[in-house]
Amino acid sequence: MVVGLAGITLEGRYKVIRPIARGALATVYLAFDIHGTPYALKVFPKGFEGRADREWRVGQRLKHPHINPVLARLSVPHEGGEHPAVLLAFAPGSRLSEWRKDNPAKVLGVFRHLLEALAHMHGLNLVHRDVKPDNLVVDGTGEARLVDFDLSGPLGERFSQKVRLGTIAYIAPEQIRGQSPTPASDMYSAGILLYWAIAGELPFVGEPAEVMNAHLNLSPPPLIAAPDSGLLVTTELRGFISRLISKDASKRYQNALEALRDFEALNFSALD
Repeated sequence: MVVGLAGITLEGRYKVIRPIARGALATVYLAFDIHGTPYALKVFPKGFEGRADREWRVGQRLKHPHINPVLARLSVPHEGGEHPAVLLAFAPGSRLSEWRKDNPAKVLGVFRHLLEALAHMHGLNLVHRDVKPDNLVVDGTGEARLVDFDLSGPLGERFSQKVRLGTIAYIAPEQIRGQSPTPASDMYSAGILLYWAIAGELPFVGEPAEVMNAHLNLSPPPLIAAPDSGLLVTTELRGFISRLISKDASKRYQNALEALRDFEALNFSALD
């Protein structure tokens, strides 16, 4: 993580105020330009220029109301060196992982926004590769934006060696095997997210090796809606989630547009 940037001004325009989020790798700062417009500055450690470049390249292609804009690729001077960074639109709100605590009955609307954002990406032959609650920012009106594209890339991208991209709690079986993720991989992660959003807990928990084995080999516990959600788990909803999280990628929804069509056909009253 990169810390200690508060107070500096970048390119004579963007003043860094304070950190607002920290991940396993990058730190996100609140910044304002000379006109008082807020931004998010995502700063990577030195040596991770490739991750910042990837977020910039992918972000340049994404134009959708439920995707947070990536605005510029910057370098941040710090401790005698340059740290790679990307400038993002400021997305007001909180991560879905926190937002759900106070809004459990509204999660289906957020899930629709996720599918709409992913449908845009998949239509461009791009794969997010790290769909999870922490990568959705939801504002006070329930509008959600998909964020974090430093692992994202084109469908069919080849790597010099097997890599495991994603977050273990939400990762698709083929990602565990080191295969290149596809839109169907995003659908698996979205299905695990939806299960968590409705139940209030993940289907697979434990040590990393246990969770990965469960993704590969075990069926999730029967889905029961959390008491605070007020949601009804119907046979149709169970079938929808089962298709999302099929171990066999060929039996899943192949992209988010397919899933969105079926999801909207479920006609949940909670979406109104």
